[in-house]
Amino acid sequence: MSSLTLTSQAQSLSGCDHLIVIGRQSTLSQTWLSDGLVDGLSDWIVRSGKDASPGRLGSPSRSLLNVAGGPDKLTVIALDDDVTHHVSEARTEEIWRQLKGVAGGVDGNVGVVVGLTHADQAFGATLGVSRCFPLYSRKTKKKDPAKISVLLRTETGIIDDIAPLQAAADSQRLIQRFVDSPAAELNTETYEAEVRAACEPLADVEVYSIVGDDLLEHGMGGLHAVGRTAMKAPRLVVMDYNPAGSTDVLALVGKGLVYDTGGLSLKIAGDRMLTMKCDMGGSAAVFGAFLTLVKTGYANRIICTIGMAENAIGPDSYRPDDVLSMHSGRTVEINNTDAEGRLALADAASYVTRKYNPSLVVEAATLTGAQLMATGKGHAGICATSASLEKRAIAAGLLSGDHCLAMLWSPAHMAAEFKSSVADMRNSVADRMNASSAAAGYFVYSHIEDTKVPFLHIDLAGPSFRENRATGYGVGLIATVLRSLTGDK
Repeated sequence: MSSLTLTSQAQSLSGCDHLIVIGRQSTLSQTWLSDGLVDGLSDWIVRSGKDASPGRLGSPSRSLLNVAGGPDKLTVIALDDDVTHHVSEARTEEIWRQLKGVAGGVDGNVGVVVGLTHADQAFGATLGVSRCFPLYSRKTKKKDPAKISVLLRTETGIIDDIAPLQAAADSQRLIQRFVDSPAAELNTETYEAEVRAACEPLADVEVYSIVGDDLLEHGMGGLHAVGRTAMKAPRLVVMDYNPAGSTDVLALVGKGLVYDTGGLSLKIAGDRMLTMKCDMGGSAAVFGAFLTLVKTGYANRIICTIGMAENAIGPDSYRPDDVLSMHSGRTVEINNTDAEGRLALADAASYVTRKYNPSLVVEAATLTGAQLMATGKGHAGICATSASLEKRAIAAGLLSGDHCLAMLWSPAHMAAEFKSSVADMRNSVADRMNASSAAAGYFVYSHIEDTKVPFLHIDLAGPSFRENRATGYGVGLIATVLRSLTGDK
């Protein structure tokens, strides 16, 4: 298991076996990238930077060195000088795209130097680097774990405020491990245990859960139905961070489906069920953001709520045509058991909103395949109840490198998609060609709509799990949204 440590000391990289230098192509010609490192490296970096091809389809330049006291290997990754307004200046996506191919083969002491054009790119660049070194592996052929040291710098100096960056990197890699873990290892019971273990050393955090049939006692018929036939009981896990002096309450809600077979509406076409271990990626994202904010002393109270379940098949599976009573008091007719995540989310959102009266609810889920068609694999789709909240989220995506794009938000148009003749609503849309990803977000909101709470929905089905690995997407986006509310960076 490799370690990854942020550093503000250039000399700490001097003894590395492999040096990886990342920067825009124009930056790679600047000698300040190697300031404080071993003499003689600058010329190598400049020369290699000219050989590296930038961009999404680019490739690094790799060299074996013979520099006294320097690394044995040098890899230089060139990034595009210019990007569009939908892409972060931190180049998070581009760093991940090129570095992951290098990261899989590293061992020993590895130094990573990232050249930035502005200090506010440090957060996104850190997340781009750290997601390239995932923790989960069940390979039997072992190699010595790498020790990765990451230095971020601009032309005016080294980034020295690294504690928030380290917290985000650690949280992102932890939740990558969660999402990469199969349900045979990460079921609802072990997932709750992982959450409790991560929270145990944190100050001002309390954790409690509502498990199994107790969900019915609390009115959560949706979450209970989704997970009731699985071997491990469904549960609502709540983390309450309540620091002294808090003047506000924010709520995070995540979909924690540790596996999704589709239920009786079985995923049977081709390989549709494959990779459904990742269906708890939204809950992992909100939890990773929660950890990041708590570790860096966020000023206000945060209630992080995860609806955990396995959508399995068994003698007590919930069925199409069933009518469920939800925490909100609304009834839902089931017309698709594979639209289960929104049931878990609706109960979780209603519970946390009515119990804690937050000023904002941020909800994240790997909710729909339609999100990938709407906004792509690299950009989450978001829905917000106001234009200002939508703009805040998009700006947070660009700052953190967790890209997102706005989807339609029009409850008046979406409500008709869920019309039922026997209940208050159905759980799946009537017309999949009518903004179905955005409509799924509306379904969740409809269970708290009466409270008028501001609501941000993040469908991260695409960016959460790519090329058969978890990315840790969402930690940066959600943490940045909440920090923007207090003026923190």
